[in-house]
Amino acid sequence: MGVYSRLVKSNEPRLKKRFGQHFLRDTGVLERIVKWIHPASDDLFCDIGAGDGALSVRLAERVDRLLAIEIDNDCIPSLERLLEHTESATIIAGDILKLDLEELILRYRKPGQKIRIAGNLPYNIATPIIEKVLHSGLPIEDMFFMVQLEVAQRIAAAPGSRQYGYFSVYCQHYAIVQMGFKVSPACFVPRPKVGSAMISFRPKSGPRDLVFESEFDDLCKAAFAYRRKTLENSLCRHPKLGTIARDLLNKAGIDGSRRAEALSVEDYEHLAHVLHAYFS
Repeated sequence: MGVYSRLVKSNEPRLKKRFGQHFLRDTGVLERIVKWIHPASDDLFCDIGAGDGALSVRLAERVDRLLAIEIDNDCIPSLERLLEHTESATIIAGDILKLDLEELILRYRKPGQKIRIAGNLPYNIATPIIEKVLHSGLPIEDMFFMVQLEVAQRIAAAPGSRQYGYFSVYCQHYAIVQMGFKVSPACFVPRPKVGSAMISFRPKSGPRDLVFESEFDDLCKAAFAYRRKTLENSLCRHPKLGTIARDLLNKAGIDGSRRAEALSVEDYEHLAHVLHAYFS
């Protein structure tokens, strides 16, 4: 029988490659995701890339409010059929990268209500979606995403590893990241060529200095722009940082002969604080 015996039966919407669609069909995996997420009856949950509702319907029956966001109009009828008797569910037809996420969620949020986010993210735009949500400024409690295994490993990578890079530092700067469980390609329709994995984010609380965050971002991008070069050489090639790179590293007490992947997230945060003070 195998994994296919547990696949959700559905009237499949017409799949569109441009949306990077891979619908999760394994009911066992879906229930495992819900158990890991552990939704509560007073939560506001946002399901990004709701598809035809396999995860949305399982969350909607357990939470106070479920916002199912889906860009593909062909999926909307399936979502409506699954969620029509669930008062907690609201379907949002639109592109998550173009929607005003803060305005949307705050429109439905009750005072003090936890904001939680989940989704089986389209493979081709998973990174910009994660970046947008982390940058939203919303008081998000946590996020649970299905992404390509390689992307999940890169997000959760430790310093010194092959996968560790700019996006690792970016995500771990904004949130506490936890690698979840792997999911076989056989659990999806259509079947992807790569493995997938669940990964969670718990955004770090506290006010943000937008100028500092911009400087931090520029610094990290510059550091990883030339992975085969030393940190000093990489920073020296940056149009803004080049003239101060050596002085900046000396003030931060960081050896410029190290490679970018050898520095921890805390190292980059410290270096960014020195940079921020430099221009203040």
